[in-house]
Amino acid sequence: MSHIFVSYKSEDVQRVARLAQALQHCGLDIWWDRYLPGGQNWHAEIQKALENATCVIVAWTKASVGPTGDFVRDEAREGKGRGILVPVKLDRIAPPLGFGEIQTIDLTRWKGSTDDPFFQDLLAAVKAKQNGRPVPAAKGPMRRLRQRLTYGTVLSAIVACIGTFGSNAFHAQEKVCAVPGFQPTVSDLCGTFGFGDRPTKSERLAWQALRPGNCEDLRNHLGRFPEGAYRLQAQALLADHHLNEIESWAPVTHSLRLFESRGEKGLSNLALAKEDALARAQRRADHACHDFAETTIYKFKSAGTEAEEWDCAAVGNGVACGFEGQAICHLDGKSTKQEETCGK
Repeated sequence: MSHIFVSYKSEDVQRVARLAQALQHCGLDIWWDRYLPGGQNWHAEIQKALENATCVIVAWTKASVGPTGDFVRDEAREGKGRGILVPVKLDRIAPPLGFGEIQTIDLTRWKGSTDDPFFQDLLAAVKAKQNGRPVPAAKGPMRRLRQRLTYGTVLSAIVACIGTFGSNAFHAQEKVCAVPGFQPTVSDLCGTFGFGDRPTKSERLAWQALRPGNCEDLRNHLGRFPEGAYRLQAQALLADHHLNEIESWAPVTHSLRLFESRGEKGLSNLALAKEDALARAQRRADHACHDFAETTIYKFKSAGTEAEEWDCAAVGNGVACGFEGQAICHLDGKSTKQEETCGK
């Protein structure tokens, strides 16, 4: 079965893998030693694959042309001897002695695209070798030269535009930096170079993150960007300064002394007598806590009772109880604080 044999140095395996994958993507049958099955006599397998190849691609790199690249050069000599060698250059080096007269395809700038003109030159050369035809003249170098000439002309125009833009003639900076459809990228770029009084990206994001009316945020922003694009706006907001009293309510408890006398009617047991005393005291606690809240800065929520010392005695055929303790007032307490706002 015919295939394309790829010869390379093991140090270059990652770059060669990308090249092999790109060639396979274009429909070519590639053989390289990554496909060797385990346990095989690798030297014999490589020799067999080399003999059956219809084209040999050799990757010239610093490693393959160096002292340890003997195997690569031997494989390249066999391909050259059979007239099926296609050398490619992955590093900026000269081919080894004896290979300088063969057209070498320059892939030193190749980024992996199969549309790259130099990769297309490689495809054309491989297919020519497989079909026994002469290798066509490479088109990549001429295309690169035309690109350089085009870039030179464009660069001259850009330099002229930059001169006009840099001097801000005809208010060019403001117009370009505010061009719609490309924001905020264009504005951020202008801010980076100090054009058009535009904020940098970091200043723009910091300004957007300010809390409305927060004076401290504005002061911190001016500290970070004292000459920033928003400095005048920040100063104007700080000048519009107000102090406001903020009222808030929070839960609090307050204790009042509570005395509940013994009941006039005896109950059948001690537990019922104490329960009766607490029930009578609850009504007194509600009134006491409510009156306390009305005469202070609290809002009444609820009241509870807490007995500290019981006073129980026999009454008739039963027991009556009273106690000394506390009314526990559950309230909302008011507090006020001053809050400064700027520009609000």
